[in-house]
Amino acid sequence: MDRMNGKKRKPSRRIVLLGLLCIALPAGFNSPAIAAHPAARSDEETMIFGEIPSVVGASKYEQKVTEAPSSVSIVTSAEIKKYGYRTLADILRRLRGFYVTDDRNYSYVGVRGFNRPGDYNTRVLLLVDGHRINDALYEQAYIGTDFILDVDLIDRVEVIRGPSSSLYGSSAFFAVVNVITRRARNLDGLEISGEAASFDTTRWRASYGNRFGGGLEAVLSGTHYESKGQNLFFPEFDDPATNNGVAEKKDGDRFKSLFSNVSFGDFNLQAAYSTREKGIPTGSYGTAFNDPRTRTTDERYYADLKYERVIDARTSFMGRIFYDWYRYDGDYAYRDDTVNPVPPFFYLNRDGGKAEWAGGEFKLSRRMRDRHRLTVGAEYRYALHLDQFNFNPDPFTQALDDKRRDDNWGIYFQDEVVLAKTLVLNAGARHDRYGRFGGTFNPRVALIYNPSGNWFLKFLYGRAFRAPNAYELYYSDGGVTQKSNPGLRPEVIRTYEIVFENYTADHYRVVAAGYFYRIDNLVSQQEDPADGLTVFRNAGEVRAKGIEFALERKWGSGLEGRVNYALQKTRTSDTGTDLSNSPRHLAKLNLLVPLAGEKLSAGMEVRYMSKRSPTPPHTTPAGAVTVANVTLFSARLVKGLAVSGSVYNLFDKEYGDPAAVEHPEALIPQDGRNYRLKFTYKY
Repeated sequence: MDRMNGKKRKPSRRIVLLGLLCIALPAGFNSPAIAAHPAARSDEETMIFGEIPSVVGASKYEQKVTEAPSSVSIVTSAEIKKYGYRTLADILRRLRGFYVTDDRNYSYVGVRGFNRPGDYNTRVLLLVDGHRINDALYEQAYIGTDFILDVDLIDRVEVIRGPSSSLYGSSAFFAVVNVITRRARNLDGLEISGEAASFDTTRWRASYGNRFGGGLEAVLSGTHYESKGQNLFFPEFDDPATNNGVAEKKDGDRFKSLFSNVSFGDFNLQAAYSTREKGIPTGSYGTAFNDPRTRTTDERYYADLKYERVIDARTSFMGRIFYDWYRYDGDYAYRDDTVNPVPPFFYLNRDGGKAEWAGGEFKLSRRMRDRHRLTVGAEYRYALHLDQFNFNPDPFTQALDDKRRDDNWGIYFQDEVVLAKTLVLNAGARHDRYGRFGGTFNPRVALIYNPSGNWFLKFLYGRAFRAPNAYELYYSDGGVTQKSNPGLRPEVIRTYEIVFENYTADHYRVVAAGYFYRIDNLVSQQEDPADGLTVFRNAGEVRAKGIEFALERKWGSGLEGRVNYALQKTRTSDTGTDLSNSPRHLAKLNLLVPLAGEKLSAGMEVRYMSKRSPTPPHTTPAGAVTVANVTLFSARLVKGLAVSGSVYNLFDKEYGDPAAVEHPEALIPQDGRNYRLKFTYKY
């Protein structure tokens, strides 16, 4: 355990200084070459570095990121390839103010110092082409291998920081992550991909995209992934009766996914399916350690039919209907002679849930004169099933069989007004109404000042909410460990932020932000001293403040670099202590170095995260950690063939993430040095 904590190091200052030094080299190093060879740059790089990039998710229409009423980051498909990102979690890790923890079952994203162990990513809204991915039962955003989309199908990822309930309703609390998929014209034929990696991991993908006559475009893709995982040592189980603490072949992971996107005229139909099965090696929830039956299965699919039409030069309309389905099954093996008196006393418990929901949305946007743009819309969602169950199959005993239906609707507007040549006001609000707790009203206001050139200053205020989900409201296992609380109220966050941005023509970017937020009615899991059962309650208030800084630069030679740093302080008002699993410092450095023109490049990434406090009753903090990854990427080694090789955790740093209360371990060990080799061939 001491090795996992590690010694506290001070690499962050060196990382930041190195990044600043690399990125702030003399301007003469780049501009002439770029001017001399503009044709050598890809369309994606042109979008990112040649001009201010655009974002769709911030206002539900396309606009420059400098005009968006939020602080926005964008990760392109080119970066995903060149840095060897394998999952959406890898992509989010590189962003300023973001960090990810993993309990060897699910990945959990933290934003601006907030990442409670055991939380299901309910405070970040995840979208795929505007379609809500958070499920209706747990409101969970899946960002690991359980994400519904293969990362190879991502065109870019938009990350919109701050409250956005004024447009999206619940869960748009800390951020909205909008994943934009590749279009048929980008694929333009058949693409085959295969990879092999550490821990007996393989992955295969086949994708086809084409534009046909008459305006028809179609994308179809399928992926299969399997990893046997690694043997892991847990000192908490270091006993001969529990295999001396070694979980053998219990970390396996397997998923399949399908994706299709068909466009014809003003219509677009998108459908996706994924299923993932994951072994749990940690002995969580008091399960029998090293039992292969303990595992979870998540299955998700949706279909979204959208109609978008530009009515005239000033007016556009969007309407869509959607259908979603999600199921979770968790098998948990226990050893208890009071339940099964027959040696070796093992029995299986099955826990799970199913959700099925459908709905629709319309949006009308109109530009009135040249200084005024108004957007109005409405959204409705009806949950046909919100079912939860818990039972022992043999002998059959049922602890939970809860079935619900629910619906909610929201209406919203957003108004963008040019007050002066250098000043834009963006204001909006949304009213949501739930059958469970009534209505909630959430505004957002942004004042965007552009005094000269590409210098921008944003003053942002927003209020957002997170509705308690069915799991928090109704889950009860018959008085064994947990009871329900149907009286929960929504959480509310208020955020105040100042953002400074500069996008210069000579390929510099500078972003600095300072923020303060306060969360009221925080939904927190507690133990009731009256009966010893855990229950979710509205308890406590969280206050946080922080600053973020990012500097990016690209040289004409193809060399590019990014460095970002976040200082954040997050405290609970009831105890006055720092929030658990909340690092005070985050520092990240990315360098992309061309080794042989466009044929071969090296992507290097270093991430530093400071010490994190444990979640009671655990008492062991997670030590500061620095992780480095390296990827060699070749797009044109042979015509049509792209090859990449990655080494993750290059220096084999041993570290762990703080565990939630259901784990006997204080820290969950993370992967040491591991490898991946990937081939992609395009016909």
